[in-house]
Amino acid sequence: MNKQVTQDDIIYFVVTDRFFGRNKRSADPSDTNIHGGTLDGILDKLDYLIELGVTTIWVTPVYENIQSHGTSEPYHYYWPLNFEWIDRRLLDGTRLPNSVDMSTFGRFVDLCEARGMKVVLDMIVNHAGYWAQEQFDPTWFNIGGSGDIKGELAGLPDFNHDNPEVLDYFINNIEDWITKSKVTNIRMDTVKHVEPKFWHYFKSQIRGEYPDVCLIGEVLFEGKQDIGKLLEYQNYHDFDSIFDFPLCTALRSTLIFDESLSYWLARPRLNDGEPLGVLDDDNPLKGGYRNANRLVTLLDNHDLERRIMSHARTKHTGDDAGLDWAIRVTKLCLGALFTMRGIPQIYYGTEVGLEGWKAGDDRDLRRDFPWHVIGDNNHPKQQFRKEHEIYEWTRDLIHLRKGNAAFKYGTTITLWSDDLIYAFLRIATDDVALVIINNGYTRMPNPIHLNLNMSVIPQRVVDIITGGLKHWKTGQALAVQNGKVLVTVDGKTIDIFCREGP
Repeated sequence: MNKQVTQDDIIYFVVTDRFFGRNKRSADPSDTNIHGGTLDGILDKLDYLIELGVTTIWVTPVYENIQSHGTSEPYHYYWPLNFEWIDRRLLDGTRLPNSVDMSTFGRFVDLCEARGMKVVLDMIVNHAGYWAQEQFDPTWFNIGGSGDIKGELAGLPDFNHDNPEVLDYFINNIEDWITKSKVTNIRMDTVKHVEPKFWHYFKSQIRGEYPDVCLIGEVLFEGKQDIGKLLEYQNYHDFDSIFDFPLCTALRSTLIFDESLSYWLARPRLNDGEPLGVLDDDNPLKGGYRNANRLVTLLDNHDLERRIMSHARTKHTGDDAGLDWAIRVTKLCLGALFTMRGIPQIYYGTEVGLEGWKAGDDRDLRRDFPWHVIGDNNHPKQQFRKEHEIYEWTRDLIHLRKGNAAFKYGTTITLWSDDLIYAFLRIATDDVALVIINNGYTRMPNPIHLNLNMSVIPQRVVDIITGGLKHWKTGQALAVQNGKVLVTVDGKTIDIFCREGP
């Protein structure tokens, strides 16, 4: 088993405390206390994750945290007190040793990998928990700083990585987690707030000695105008991957809030002066990402403004027709996520339409997983229509992606882009897929004609498209006449044609 996250993977992100635990307490999203989700609880639910089809689980930090801050407990575990121990509150003693030693997390990794599940550990080097600076040398912190690097994040004590003692401590601490906890994939928190010198040391020491450890950086730049700043972490600091927040913004802005597909995703290529879309910045020869196929793509997470279903319900209100449209556009977003380049990440509960909002703080974005809707077969029960429909759609998309090299590794070629329609090919040797998005609210009045341009598409690929692509759900053969694909797509719908279905 390759333990490093690759383009074969589907990442599932859980806020551990809000997922599952044998002794789990309140499910009230307004409650900022610890609810009792544990690492043992994640192991209890591996059957559910495997049935969904995900291959990798990303867990929030496990460091020993402060007890509380004001009226809030650190249910998210991003307020470290001690970077060398596991927080006892994350263990319930049912599946893992009841020891806070790093080796306990290594046991968690072993048990996940025994079921074919890779693990990503969320790590922090930027800050300590509130009032936790008393545990460290007072010279280790930035005092009264400002800006992205030297400033405190949400008032948390901010480590100064220009201090060689701080650098040395965290490089050695990360090495301990790798060797004692069997960590092979790291999601690094608040990367843009860490002094750049740290990444030089990380690249030299950690990546040098442990080349198989995958580093995924959280660099929270969300606009397409920010791509130049975002890609520096992959191109210059040598991160394996970063989160593609600009694509997240683009999918939400277009598929839910009806903005132009050609503006956000990919230009029509009618003239050289058109504004670039997010996917136009994929070319490293033109100043783009070193490898856009290694980016982690997403629709929502624990820090953004709303979950994707809540965005959909903001746009489409009401009980019946509004809910139907919200489900439809959420499925459209998921369809785009699993057919576009990158490594898809699902936020726990997105697959059942779980909602959540940021309203002063993040607690509502981190609701408890609704296990009451899940049946004995690890699928949502039929009476929960929204949850069942979105889950089945997501599961089918995951199985489609896992079974088609074009979606995992394929080169992307844009065939058509305008305000309402985006059509693209994914090509991986003999595996070819065609995807068409109709972002309008009505069915196309006439078929769109997609030219299979021989100047950018090899004849071999044209022959594959002509001779055997079928709709992934209906099995209907793709219509090709005189070197053009003819397709009619329903409103707010993604149609996918490939050689085999899920």
